[in-house]
Amino acid sequence: MKQALFFAALCLAAAPALSQTLLTGDHSIEGKVCIGDDCEKFETYPAEEALKINGSTVGIGFEDASDGNGFPDRDWRLLVNDDISIANGGLSRFSVEDIDAGTIPFTIEGGAPANALYVDEAGDVGIGTSLPAAELHIVGEDYLGTGPVVRLEDAWGIPYVWELTGNETYFGVRDRGHVNQFPLKIYSGTPNNALVLHDSGNVGVGTIIPQAPFELLSPDTFTFFRLTAAQATVNKSVDITFTGGPLGTGELRYNVVDGDGPEMKLNANGDMEIDGTLTTGGPTCAGGCDAVFDSNFKRLSVAEHAALMWKNGHLPAVGTTRPGAPMNVAEKIGGILNELEHAHIYIAELEARDRAREAENARLGDRVARLEAMLAQVAGMLDHPVSPPTD
Repeated sequence: MKQALFFAALCLAAAPALSQTLLTGDHSIEGKVCIGDDCEKFETYPAEEALKINGSTVGIGFEDASDGNGFPDRDWRLLVNDDISIANGGLSRFSVEDIDAGTIPFTIEGGAPANALYVDEAGDVGIGTSLPAAELHIVGEDYLGTGPVVRLEDAWGIPYVWELTGNETYFGVRDRGHVNQFPLKIYSGTPNNALVLHDSGNVGVGTIIPQAPFELLSPDTFTFFRLTAAQATVNKSVDITFTGGPLGTGELRYNVVDGDGPEMKLNANGDMEIDGTLTTGGPTCAGGCDAVFDSNFKRLSVAEHAALMWKNGHLPAVGTTRPGAPMNVAEKIGGILNELEHAHIYIAELEARDRAREAENARLGDRVARLEAMLAQVAGMLDHPVSPPTD
């Protein structure tokens, strides 16, 4: 009897009514039910439908009668399509509406493709697939035909868009704010550990455990990285290479990619070979450098310089040079040039002194020759005395 009354109430609700009937207690209906203004007396039901809601405005409301004092009491509604009063016809959609918040957090538009959203028995979510193989599995193609896309759009402040996309060629990060730029691409077939960011903060290329802030590892007998300036007019690239070297102990090389050999080599013994000239920043010239030629420069005499040299055991401007001790090449060369300039000045002074002495010796030689001639004349007069004249 109760089932019949409930069924009668539902039928009355399906047709325009001037009154409402309230039923209490538990009720069951055996058969199918249509509710709504457009239900007919002899409604047809698809096999999949036990309940049909038929009307121009279709929805199911869920009203929670809790008092809200610490209990959930939010009201919800299932909506099907927009009301006919909406301009341009509105949307054909199925939505979940949060009545209290006045929001629609979930919508499926009419015409959405098969498997637009699919959750399998393992809880994996498929987008565009009914066979998700991971927690989130996306299958599809974007509007540019480059594969499925995950779009990240910042709606705060100035809107901005980034996209993650992948296809048979690469996985990329696309900057939609700058036309169609890809600041990051990983191509299909990239080898294992091509780029590793370790939990130490170290970065590895070709190694899973980089032992330095940046480590580049290659299984070959050498490894290198290349620096290229695309706008360079002659030589666009340079290679920094580490190899076993001729001794097998390791050798660092610097090679401008211009068809010849490396411009610099540095081996494990610290020996350096360069294919060109070496220019440094220059010495401080603490010892004077070219100032020794200035007239107001106070130079030591040859004797003073020699005494200081023998006392200290090294040239004054050069300083000590010990086996195996580090050496500032620029300062050392500056000191050597200073001492060389002193030496040339001393040589020039000694040469001038020698020329003066040679001139003096020549004058002395003339005097000695004249004296010798006079002595010879005197000696001749003694050997042959002259007789006094007679009257």
